[in-house]
Amino acid sequence: MSLGLGMPGQARSHRVGDVSARDKQGAIGLQEKPGMVTDWTVARTVSGDVTIRYTLMLESIPMLQGGPPTAVRVDGRAFSGIGEVLFARPNIDTPLAIKVNWHLDQMPEGAQAVTSFGDGDIDLPVGAPDRLGHAVYMVGPVWREPTDGAIDGFSSVWADDPGFDPRPIMGWTAKLHSWMSNFFGDDTPPPYRVFMRYNPMNAGGGAALYNSFLVTYGKNVTGESMKYILGHEMTHTWTANDLGKWYDEGNAVYYQALLPWRAGLLSTDEYLADINETASRYYTNLLRNTPEEEAVRRFWEDTRVRVLPYDRGAMYFAKLGGMIHRASNGKRSIDDLVLELIDRKKKGQPITDAIWFDMLRREIGDEGVALHRAMLAGELVLPESGDFGPCFRRETKMVRRFDVGFDFASLIGAKKIVHGLKQGSEAEKAGLRDGDNISYGVALDAVQGDVNRLFTVQVTRDGKSFPITYLPRGEAVETYQWERDPAVPESACRNR
Repeated sequence: MSLGLGMPGQARSHRVGDVSARDKQGAIGLQEKPGMVTDWTVARTVSGDVTIRYTLMLESIPMLQGGPPTAVRVDGRAFSGIGEVLFARPNIDTPLAIKVNWHLDQMPEGAQAVTSFGDGDIDLPVGAPDRLGHAVYMVGPVWREPTDGAIDGFSSVWADDPGFDPRPIMGWTAKLHSWMSNFFGDDTPPPYRVFMRYNPMNAGGGAALYNSFLVTYGKNVTGESMKYILGHEMTHTWTANDLGKWYDEGNAVYYQALLPWRAGLLSTDEYLADINETASRYYTNLLRNTPEEEAVRRFWEDTRVRVLPYDRGAMYFAKLGGMIHRASNGKRSIDDLVLELIDRKKKGQPITDAIWFDMLRREIGDEGVALHRAMLAGELVLPESGDFGPCFRRETKMVRRFDVGFDFASLIGAKKIVHGLKQGSEAEKAGLRDGDNISYGVALDAVQGDVNRLFTVQVTRDGKSFPITYLPRGEAVETYQWERDPAVPESACRNR
């Protein structure tokens, strides 16, 4: 069996104890192999039913750098996390029926078990043995929107005060869920649940899971600022497949503001702002030529590499959309390809690179395959001026490149010691020095996207600790942006 006790970015793994196993012959010796995923193997052949017991410590482990927001946490009087941390998975491929019974009598009054599968006990028919791992669980006293029931299958839950009233943004999300469900071809809106919880490092981030997603709040996060990540994670619900991060994250960024805009839930200015934040982060990225394969391999090492499947992927979908629109005289769009893959997924048909290439050739010939291969190789992807729609046109601006002001390798690992400080950098001007021991509590992915966002590090030097705040920007480089074309009326904006 295995438990995903470790998470990238955490100070340490979750702690588990009192692990034991028994069958009809008695106790079974277990051999433990620790790691990000801890495995246990049996020391003898087992006979009949096997009972496994273990105790998982419920605690909020500090984050030292960015990582997935899915580890076990305690917020308010409840705990939450994904199943791969909470539930030991049998290392077999045999389909299983799964039941989870909650015993909450020792928890605070009003405690509930709320999960991606619904409320209360879980009873799943025979199927894949790893299904519990891909779901969210929040257990304890919670708040809900709507207070009772669901809106077209949508509901939300949280366990602590996020610092703002989440009900308006959850109402907005319910409307978006209904609209997206119709857009992506559901006969009826599927049950869907949003879990909100605190994130000390990457506030505002999220993760898509079974019939649900987990979205996080924290410093500088408001209901309004959550709209884009809500659109992003909800898109994953329908479009996720096995083609790769360029597809899953690229189309989620492409659609995260486009679909709410089409639904009338974002203004044209809000949609344009999202396009330009993605474009700015991509075109100023010093490592933008990193091939996709390397970006995936180094995903948790460097924020500049991590964002490439998102940003470059979004530009790729915009450019493809423009090419398809022109080749079909406006009769076809990138939506048609995405919906075709969703239909294949529903029917259990394969989704492979070869199938994607066939679809591209059908729409735009070998030029589409050439663009795809260039994107994977790290070549620049630049949509045409009108590829985001008739309302917008491309321009160039000078934008300062994201630059922490010292060797970026200083930020990799548990202990962050500044080295390679750049003379004349904003970091040096603010007072950082080589040899400083630093820590920080924000996600650099978001800092990259906002050219005006300040970066605060807690510095330890000569036995003293103090904060230093500066603008993490370096040289200004020519960057592609989009602006509203005043010659096109607002009524024509959403026509594509």
